[in-house]
Amino acid sequence: MAISIFDKLIKQAEVLIASDGKISQLLDEFFLIIGKASEQFYKIQDSVITLGRMLQAWIKGDYKNISTSSVIAATAAIIYFVNPLDIIPDFIPFFGQIDDILVLGYFIKILNKEIEKFMVWENEHNNSKNQ
Repeated sequence: MAISIFDKLIKQAEVLIASDGKISQLLDEFFLIIGKASEQFYKIQDSVITLGRMLQAWIKGDYKNISTSSVIAATAAIIYFVNPLDIIPDFIPFFGQIDDILVLGYFIKILNKEIEKFMVWENEHNNSKNQ
């Protein structure tokens, strides 16, 4: 009978905690990976928020310098993010959010030029309102 992945993980954990220093090495690797994932998330976080503002401005009719295909792609990204039952359901701790971040990152990469154009427009628009 095949051993389940969880059984294998439990056995590996038992061996690891019994050996000197191995758990510390594992934790070092863990925190390194978490740090990289957090860094990637923070890199896209501002773009994701800007994506939402861009769609809001488009809906209000304030921002019109965007293609229909970009509006559709931005909306699809937000639908995926909001939907709790996507490829990996959001109720699964950590992993449920990782797939959202990956999909958002993909759409941000595709929409990067549109987001940059919007940011320029937004800055000019806000500056003209303040004068």
